[in-house]
Amino acid sequence: MKNIGIVVTDPSDWTALSFISNVKAQGMHPVIIQLSKAISDIDHINCDGRNLADLDGLLVRDVGSGGLESTAFRFDLLLELERSGMPVINSPSAIQLAANKHLSYWKLKRAGLPLPKTCVTSSVGEAASFVREAGCAVAKPIFGYKGYDVELIKEQQLHRIEEIIRERGVIYLQEFITHGGKDTRVFVVEGMAIGAIYRVAQKGSWINNLSRGGIPQSCTLTTAQQDIAVKAASALGSVYAGVDLVEDEEGTFVLEVNGTPSGYGLYQTLGINAAQYIVEALLRSLIVP
Repeated sequence: MKNIGIVVTDPSDWTALSFISNVKAQGMHPVIIQLSKAISDIDHINCDGRNLADLDGLLVRDVGSGGLESTAFRFDLLLELERSGMPVINSPSAIQLAANKHLSYWKLKRAGLPLPKTCVTSSVGEAASFVREAGCAVAKPIFGYKGYDVELIKEQQLHRIEEIIRERGVIYLQEFITHGGKDTRVFVVEGMAIGAIYRVAQKGSWINNLSRGGIPQSCTLTTAQQDIAVKAASALGSVYAGVDLVEDEEGTFVLEVNGTPSGYGLYQTLGINAAQYIVEALLRSLIVP
């Protein structure tokens, strides 16, 4: 029986549990891995008394957050296991790239994808000029997640630019696309859009993330939107991804790509279990000669 590691922060997370049940359904043994407990003694990588090199493959649900050194250490462990020949989905390089909004922006741009106008700078004057020209911009942490520390900046809030630059050393600004209170999360696995949901902001809010109170609704993609989502996931090297799209009267834009997306909203709304597709993708990588 093949042993499949499932890298998690919260073992009770819905997506983690879905990975576990689908690994079992494929006749394999799931092994919960929390990299915060890992020990590297140069010769071996151990976690909870298990040598991770003995695993047959790894599914990464969540690497976890933390300080620079602890985060780098966890990715180093995944990279070393991948270099040893172990299939790792998603690859640590794809997860890192998706997590870095600035670097992923350039990857997506080079792939020819439609993107909102964006400015990343340490200059208060340049940032203020961008906001004035855009009329309204969204300030995001470059390494943010789940919509935390995201805020709208209008001309009346230009003082926030200096404050953010003082806190972070740099500000990431993206023009605000008027989207009617919703965006689209597309789930892509192995080059196929398996399903999509709208994420609708609650009344009085503009933030659509489900973790911040957004409400999932059924969504039917156009062929063009499917192509955009698949191309975005491919540009970042992701086997699976949550691609966030937003629409206005000018068309569809890619907001960002998530390399470790939750599958709960998709399952709750459409009954599509993304974990099943992801586990099957890992299984195919295990049987390739």
